[in-house]
Amino acid sequence: MKETEKLELKKSLAQLKEGIISLSAMLNKNQGGDVIFGINDEGKVCGLTVGNRTKADITQEIQNHLKPLPSKIVIEDYMEEGKSLIKVTVKGDDTPYSAYGRYYIRVNDADIQMDSYQLQTFFESKDESYIRWEKLETEYNVDDIDEDILIDCIRTANEKGRLNYVYRNAREALQKLELLTDDGKLNNAGWYLFGNGKPLTIKEANYPTDSRTDFGEIKEFHGNIIECIQEAISYIQNHITYKSEIIGAQRVETPEIPIRAIREIVVNSFAHCSYARVGDFHQFVIYRSSVNVYNPGSVIRGIDPIKFASGQIGSKVRNVLIASTLYKYGFIDAFGTGFDRTFTLCAKAGVEYKYKADEFGFTFIFERNNDILNDKINDKINDKIKNKNNIDLKIVEAIKNNKYITISELAEITDKSTATIYRHLDALLKAEKIKRVGSRKTGYWDLIK
Repeated sequence: MKETEKLELKKSLAQLKEGIISLSAMLNKNQGGDVIFGINDEGKVCGLTVGNRTKADITQEIQNHLKPLPSKIVIEDYMEEGKSLIKVTVKGDDTPYSAYGRYYIRVNDADIQMDSYQLQTFFESKDESYIRWEKLETEYNVDDIDEDILIDCIRTANEKGRLNYVYRNAREALQKLELLTDDGKLNNAGWYLFGNGKPLTIKEANYPTDSRTDFGEIKEFHGNIIECIQEAISYIQNHITYKSEIIGAQRVETPEIPIRAIREIVVNSFAHCSYARVGDFHQFVIYRSSVNVYNPGSVIRGIDPIKFASGQIGSKVRNVLIASTLYKYGFIDAFGTGFDRTFTLCAKAGVEYKYKADEFGFTFIFERNNDILNDKINDKINDKIKNKNNIDLKIVEAIKNNKYITISELAEITDKSTATIYRHLDALLKAEKIKRVGSRKTGYWDLIK
């Protein structure tokens, strides 16, 4: 018996990970294949010790690390030369399949990690790909990118083993990422990813209640995709509440929503949105009881994200070049696993969530933890002792110096959370010490004498 494009031999179950990698490679090349455990690569039958849970353990490993799940998985044990063997057979055409967060292709009897061109080819075959828009030539050239971000992207991609290229210059690097046209101009994907002219606008807001009618902080941020991802994550991270505990001599802070879950949803939003849509923007809104992430791009075919998370359906990448670059940069671990990771993190942290989609876009909603929000002891830890630090005086003084001051700037000046600032502003407004003139977005503060 010899190894082929559709058959892999493994001496023992200690090589289970390598076997699952072979399954993914054979699925990507031939839509299926077999791995037999208990035979070495020379074809000699070595045999296995098969216990009551052996097949169950193999099944669980496949479910956890082969994404999406193949349409057919058969695990059978049998005897050959008086020794026990296990054969795993898979079939499926929902390519590309990943194993342990990476993508492989079968070449003869070897499993080769896919290069960017092969991976792009798989995703371009999806009906919903926006590849034509991504490849459209812009008026911008290599000098119009933020080279520091590009260099960091290439460095990170090499460290993660997702690119084998030593940075020499911006033009060569952009060509390597397929972000330049034949005429040397940036394509849309390149401009939106690395452009230094702030090609993308996102909207951020923070409200003290669950209503947009109440006074709240509203801002716009302009940047490229990488800058906007970093800004959105930072904005949410700085506006949620943290539970503080003293463990030993150390103060430990735990966010009400796992930061990794927030990151997954934010990155997913930028990877899959419709950039060609005019007049619609990514929105990141914090309410009293929820954190909302809006993506201007509806879920493909209205598929429930739970199907992506469970591995029933493979990733349907719309922005092939953008998603591929985000994958190399380390923002995406493996296509189609973001929802799974988010759901798992939320479940472990006891965070409720929901999502909704319409013809305009997709909104993911994290429910905030009322126990943390209403924790009076934690309030004292975050706010320290109100009597000793007259926050109201600091706020009034800051407004006197700058009537256009923002909530975030007040929080920085007073060294308090934005939630604390809202409470004090509300008290000052009710006491008629200050008033708001004009709109929430363009107005200013005025002191009442």
